[in-house]
Amino acid sequence: MEDSQGIRAAMLRYWEGLSTARPEIADQVIAGTDPAVVIGTGPGEGREGPAAWRQGVRDTIEQIPGVRIEAGPGMRAWEHGDAGFLVDEPAWVMPDGSRIPTRVTTVWARQGGDWRIVHLHLSVGVPDELLAQVIGG
Repeated sequence: MEDSQGIRAAMLRYWEGLSTARPEIADQVIAGTDPAVVIGTGPGEGREGPAAWRQGVRDTIEQIPGVRIEAGPGMRAWEHGDAGFLVDEPAWVMPDGSRIPTRVTTVWARQGGDWRIVHLHLSVGVPDELLAQVIGG
């Protein structure tokens, strides 16, 4: 595996599409064929297939107008041939300025010469000592 500037650049374009309410930018980064799966933070929150994922981007923009996503300072990406992965800890900056720290892992495939996300998993970290409270224990 080698460091991948190309995957990092593609991830930043995806965040740009969400942050500027221009879903067509994010659309260009999402895989054009199955499998394409995104998993969000809520139970059962996910989308399968490129069309559903693209609709999810539009839903996010509509539900949280004005949100910005800032890549984490330690974003790392690797590639090997036509496959790669990325890890990041981006902050979702809400319109009121509050920040939600998140964690992201993505899997990438080179399609038509461009890096495309085939899988994205977003989570919000919860300290172990709070986990039981969060899940109702």
